[in-house]
Amino acid sequence: MNVKVILYGITTFSTLVLPYFSGVWQVSLFILILTIVGFSGTCCWAMFGSIFSKVFAEHKKGLNMVMALLLAYCAFSILL
Repeated sequence: MNVKVILYGITTFSTLVLPYFSGVWQVSLFILILTIVGFSGTCCWAMFGSIFSKVFAEHKKGLNMVMALLLAYCAFSILL
């Protein structure tokens, strides 16, 4: 089980669905919609991860330098 999916479901239902809808059919419809959205997001994450892993493998040194500079920038901006 993916903890992010569990938190996604709990947060969405407790803040967006259950305060406004209480019927069995309405809640069931939201369960179906949230399942489709969550599964689509996971599939997109896997697909783009597969695509970008090839790019990262080809340009490893340059990407590491860019990421290190961005990390240093973020740390510096937090300190200010």
